[in-house]
Amino acid sequence: MLDRYKAYQNHKFQYISVDPTGVILESDHGIFPVTVQTKLQELHPFFEILSSLHATEKQEHQFSCINLEVHENALIVDLVIALQDKDSILIIIENLSSHYTSYQLAAQSRNESVINSQVLELKNEYLLEKERFKNNFIANFSHELRNPLTASIIFGDLLDNSGLDASQKGYLDIIRAANKDLKHKIDDILDISKIESGKLILNTTVFNLKALCDEIVGTYRILAHEKGLEFQLDYDKKLPEFLEGDAFRIKQIITNLLTNAIAFTTTGHVKLALSLNYMRAKKANLHIVVEDTGCGIAKKHHDTIFERFLKIESDALDSQGPGLGLAIVKHLITQMEGNIKVDSTLEEGATFSCNLNFKISDYSPSLKDELLSKQTFTSNEKHHILLVEDAELIQLSILKLLAATGHFYVSIISKGEDLVPSVLDHDVALILISNTIQDVSITDAASAIRKLPRPYKNTPIIALTTQAYKEDMKRFKKAGVAHTITKPFDENTLLEAIYGVLS
Repeated sequence: MLDRYKAYQNHKFQYISVDPTGVILESDHGIFPVTVQTKLQELHPFFEILSSLHATEKQEHQFSCINLEVHENALIVDLVIALQDKDSILIIIENLSSHYTSYQLAAQSRNESVINSQVLELKNEYLLEKERFKNNFIANFSHELRNPLTASIIFGDLLDNSGLDASQKGYLDIIRAANKDLKHKIDDILDISKIESGKLILNTTVFNLKALCDEIVGTYRILAHEKGLEFQLDYDKKLPEFLEGDAFRIKQIITNLLTNAIAFTTTGHVKLALSLNYMRAKKANLHIVVEDTGCGIAKKHHDTIFERFLKIESDALDSQGPGLGLAIVKHLITQMEGNIKVDSTLEEGATFSCNLNFKISDYSPSLKDELLSKQTFTSNEKHHILLVEDAELIQLSILKLLAATGHFYVSIISKGEDLVPSVLDHDVALILISNTIQDVSITDAASAIRKLPRPYKNTPIIALTTQAYKEDMKRFKKAGVAHTITKPFDENTLLEAIYGVLS
């Protein structure tokens, strides 16, 4: 009877013919060993189903993924039970163990992948939330430090012109050096926060490369000599005089490298070298090198020294910085599409070298004089300045600073609601407004002024802010703010901004 099915038989199939009670009439031996005239139910309890199936009118029943364990041989099979006639039932068993095992493994792997993906997503969300908290904390903490530091810097500038004796000037120099160091550390921490949030931007202006270099060398030659080090400068005369780029960030790159070089060097020299790699199509590629004869850096650290908060321990280390300088240098150079490398061996000093591209500017000293002649400040006229600031230290320091020039008289308010009435009641030439005012933002205040009738609506506004991200600058400019000064600032920074806006 089974011969007609033999063409379909292979090692995966077994055909069994039973009577309605389950007694085996005939079978091949493809999968399970069975004995004719024994009951199929004795092979496995699953086949107890035969009696109920025979009572139905359906001629064929299919079962998938059935686990059968016979004589310690566990298999996963598909079954077809076909009612041939009233006296016989055909059972076709297909061994699909490998198929279902593979399917289960694939499903398990997929489930594990989904779970791992969800876990990773939760971890990423946690890390993002942690990063947001850290950046907010850094921004708020630096915000709290900037007002007292601004007051300290400004009063230091005022004291310098108050007839101090030599001893007092020495104390003042210490205070100003401490202020400068604290400002540098705050700026570094805030820059790392900007870098990690993608908010650090480059501001391209025209700058005099030689003048920038001389300014840096003047400071760092003194610092080197204080440690008994020789400071060397190698400046290529072929370098263009005026370039276009972010002068502040270029200075930051060089000064961070020089600060490290002096900190890690006890004897010998520190050298700054600037040279021209090439000029092409009004672009110049500069090669900047900072070299020292200090303690050096082990080769195993060459790939990690540019990571944030990493500090290489050394007996020669006298710097108490947070370990951010090189991380900032690396990011700035990368953002400028340049490159940096280090060549160093322990006890043999270190050499940091970088290459940067700049546009060559057509700017010239004669053009500068022409522009300045058109922006001369009228010194014989007193201007009324309205200061909107709620920090008493900042109020007092700016009041003293501006009064000392003889060019201004100042009105002070500390509430945003008094801004518009003060502008309407007085002949205000300029508004200085801080971002610390609780009941009004700089953009809201500027918008309110611009809605006033002439001539009040044209009153220029300078923002004094503890944070100046790219989006802040855009909002301020869109609202009609003429200039933005980031705290802490010194006397020259504030006066140059005011004179520039009023000229």
